[in-house]
Amino acid sequence: MSVIKTKAKTVWRIFWECFKQAITPSVMYFVSSAVLMLVLARMGDGESTELDINMNSLVTWTIVCGIVSVAYNGLLMFSCGGSHYEMLVSGNMKRRSAMQYGDELNISAYKIEKEYRPWKGFVMGGIISGAIIVSSILFGANSQAIAAGEMNGALSAFVIIFDLLAGWIILPFQMAARMGASVNFYLLSLFALIPIAVSGGLYIAGAYKRRSKRLREQEIAAKQALEAQAKPKKINYGGLPGTKPRKRR
Repeated sequence: MSVIKTKAKTVWRIFWECFKQAITPSVMYFVSSAVLMLVLARMGDGESTELDINMNSLVTWTIVCGIVSVAYNGLLMFSCGGSHYEMLVSGNMKRRSAMQYGDELNISAYKIEKEYRPWKGFVMGGIISGAIIVSSILFGANSQAIAAGEMNGALSAFVIIFDLLAGWIILPFQMAARMGASVNFYLLSLFALIPIAVSGGLYIAGAYKRRSKRLREQEIAAKQALEAQAKPKKINYGGLPGTKPRKRR
């Protein structure tokens, strides 16, 4: 039972670490969605001809906000992959020490949940994409009411919440539906693949970048050690009279 509890605790710690790493990118997507809602508020109420004229502007803003958010997401995951690789190195040292000497090294900064694993980046991306998946299902189930702008209080509250969480994807299609276009909101869940792919890919890339850096540092250190060994050593005569060879005139 204790083994099961230990493994369950480890799984929970790993999930919690992935969740914490996904919070900051999610905040950036939230900011992008809020910016789009402000842009939309300046355009009109969604039913005037002014919105129709500015639809291209809304799409442009969506692309810009999406690129910035995805780039920030990738940068954070790249950094996370590198730091998790360093933790993997520490974990390997502890395990090697336990196998060879029967006792683990005491590394105070080591956390097993922060060790690099290739699938962790995709899990983080899945957590980030959760709002897109839920909003696509919610909007798809209430597509007629959303397109007609006839939403009750509870539905309006949910729409506003998920517009803030995933508006960087949802808002343009939501406005297009209100203007009479046929939109399948369920298919918007495919956009969830963007954060998943970016998070997973850049997380792995960050780990490999850190690995290549460490290997390069080791190669340089080994080369310097060989050069130091091959370098002729100067003889120290101690400065005593008669011990230092005379210079030729």
